[in-house]
Parts: sequence; structure tokens; C-alpha cells
Amino acid sequence: MRSGFVLAVLVAALPSAPAFSMGMTLGERATVLAAHNSERAAVGVGPIQWSAKLAADAERWAVHLARINTMIHYGSMGEPDNGEGENLFMGTASAYRVDQMIGYWSDEKRVFRRVRRWDQNGRTFEAVGHYTQMVWRDTREVGCAIASNSQYDFLVCRYARPGNVLGSRPF
Repeated sequence: MRSGFVLAVLVAALPSAPAFSMGMTLGERATVLAAHNSERAAVGVGPIQWSAKLAADAERWAVHLARINTMIHYGSMGEPDNGEGENLFMGTASAYRVDQMIGYWSDEKRVFRRVRRWDQNGRTFEAVGHYTQMVWRDTREVGCAIASNSQYDFLVCRYARPGNVLGSRPF
């Protein structure tokens, strides 16, 4: 019990990494929408729209991730349910363009095509969850943001209505 307390005190005492938000340019927003809507059209679901509210929520979380210098999903540390889906990307600072970041999510479709079903044991979810969130039939809006520290860029995309609902098919 005592060693857990010491660890918690040490973690709390660590300085947080300086972080800054790079926001998203209009061109990057267009890239985000084009990438999502291209994947959605390929599976026969309608396009999604940009949401300023989701982008603001994504920016707050991206800045938080850059400050703590780790990638964790919103809600995993006890944050209240915000009713939003989420995709995350973390990569070496200034090494990736937004289309490359989102491309990693799109690439998961190759695994999904092999699996051909939504698996509730978690293995399929971990392998294709970013892709299926992009193409989830009930999702109507997306908003994204990028924040950075000296080591990493963090891309956060938020979705409404959230996808990856167990027991449902993505499209």
C-alpha cells in the first residue's frame, strides 16, 4: 500500500511537458473530411460534416495528451462520458502530415476485410477500431485537432454519434 502512495506522489510531482495546439488549417480540415468521406463512400455510407464543437473537445484532449506525453483515450482515467467517439494518433513531432496520420487508421480496413466480422473479444476492435469509427454508419460529424510537445504530435478526432458499438455492424 505504501509503495503505491509513493509512486502516486512521484508521478504527481513530475513536471508536465510543455504543449501547444497547432489547431487545424482549413486545408487540413478538408483533408480530414475527404479521407473520412472517401472511406465512407467505399462502403456505401453517407458523408460526415465538420463540427466546431467536436474540434474544440478534441483540441482540449490533444493538449492534455501533449502535456502528459502519452496517448490514452478520454474516459480511461475516469473522465465523465461525453457521448463522443474518438480516434487517436501519436507520432514523432513534425514527422507526419495529417493525411498520413489518418492514413494509418484507413489502413486497418485490410485487417477488417480479412476478419469480416465485429469481434467482441477485443482483438478485432484493437486491430480495426480506428477504421470502423471512420466508417460507422450512424456517425454524422467529426472534429479534430493536433497538439504537440517537443517530442510528439497528438492527433485527436472526435465523432458524433460514436461508433464501435458492440453488437452492431459498422456499415
